[in-house]
Amino acid sequence: MDENTNSIRVELNRLEEAGILSSELEGRRKLYRVNDQHPLTENLTAIVRKVTGVDALIDRVVGRLPELEQVWICGKLAQGVQSDYIDCVLVGEDLDEAYIKELCSRVEELTGKTVNAEVSTEIHPEQLGQCLLVWVQETDEK
Repeated sequence: MDENTNSIRVELNRLEEAGILSSELEGRRKLYRVNDQHPLTENLTAIVRKVTGVDALIDRVVGRLPELEQVWICGKLAQGVQSDYIDCVLVGEDLDEAYIKELCSRVEELTGKTVNAEVSTEIHPEQLGQCLLVWVQETDEK
């Protein structure tokens, strides 16, 4: 990033004061997270998804794979850095990998980005710190 670290810290503090971010200290590091309870979180997330192309991936893949349980974005996009790649992990049982490849090709046409989709039955622990959960199948549990 070509930004002054002090400028970034000031903006993060402003977002925290506005309630959009929350933070916690881990040793000498301050870790920020999106505050899921903030009323604008859903709208801001939609904007980020649109700009990065993640919305096209979710729209094309989620509706066509009922057995899909989760969609995780990894790589540069998960770090908040613009990228020509959408690296993702699709989690679910008995997912049709050939069909997913076809859907990803359509997403590539729509976004102009290369989609690298990994299909798995679970997200691996080593991926948790490097990936961002962007969609979860809603359950009907009450």
